[in-house]
Amino acid sequence: MRTTLIDGFSQKDMQAIVNKMTLNDFYYPSLFPLKFNPTLTWQALQADTGIPVAADVVAYNSASPKKTRDIVTKLQGDIPKIEISREKLESDLNKYNQLLHYANTAEGARAIVEWVYEDIDFCWKGVNARLEWLALQAISLGKISLSKTNNAGIVTENVVDFLVPTANKSGVAVTWTEGHSATGVPVTNIKAIVKAAKAAGYPVRYMLMDQDTFDVMCLQDSFIKFCATWVVKATSLQQSPTLAEANAALAASGLPTIKIMDSYVSIELEDGSRTTVNPFTTGVVTFVPDLAVGNTYYSTLADEMVQGSAAIKAKRGPVLLKKYSEENPVKEITIGMANAFPVWASSQHSYLMYTLDTSWSL
Repeated sequence: MRTTLIDGFSQKDMQAIVNKMTLNDFYYPSLFPLKFNPTLTWQALQADTGIPVAADVVAYNSASPKKTRDIVTKLQGDIPKIEISREKLESDLNKYNQLLHYANTAEGARAIVEWVYEDIDFCWKGVNARLEWLALQAISLGKISLSKTNNAGIVTENVVDFLVPTANKSGVAVTWTEGHSATGVPVTNIKAIVKAAKAAGYPVRYMLMDQDTFDVMCLQDSFIKFCATWVVKATSLQQSPTLAEANAALAASGLPTIKIMDSYVSIELEDGSRTTVNPFTTGVVTFVPDLAVGNTYYSTLADEMVQGSAAIKAKRGPVLLKKYSEENPVKEITIGMANAFPVWASSQHSYLMYTLDTSWSL
């Protein structure tokens, strides 16, 4: 292995590129804020706390009544490695050499920057896209299932269950479909979850769903009338409400407001085939007490401890990017990696509702 073949490209240049990259396209950093853990393991403590327990009214000179201590349970596991790479082969490097002839022009200089930048950007987004997939799978299914159909790595068959209580997972009596628009009762379904959550001592404030589920909900006649009552003060609204109108009506009724999970990730398998998916499962509504539902635990990479490496490396958050070249055959390699994993810590206080079946069947 030797340093990069790109003329004049340095560690400082690499870090400058990485420092400009953002996570604006992803939901997981706000749902699962980053949390460093040096041990390569994660653990989420789940305390049985919710609505405050009221003190008792007691007579003077009497002992204060003792209350039970909160129960604490723990989810734990290993932090896995996430990795992606991209290569520029001899033919790609020939293109770079051709671009160098135009380096003194604005167009040529811009083309060179884009040529250098694209693989770094690809690997940065690739690592974060997998974390996004893991996070949205977790909060829409209550578990993460890795298999040969969604992961090309060595870890091909694995399930992490975040232990959402069975009682907190349900279907609906009338499924949310266009064909059931005259009989679907989304507000009734929502109120049932809200009532159960309050009775358990963990009020829910937000509903997470994908755009398709929201669109179907807004086709239900009963939901259109519900929104009309609060938004336009009339029962004759004949069009589907917007997200802002739906949330205004829900908030006015003391119900959780909606957050749309509109995120897309491409999964490439070993045979090179790609499938683009929204990791948040269609038909699922996830009820949560707060939008920060856990943490993305991350740890130091072994690659950071290598002394005297010829590779150029830069790191931001949990993601390490490195670039180096090989001579036989000639190629330029860029790798993105992270030891990171999102953990749903509030899972036992949350609720999953599957709107495409009469029971939870996922």
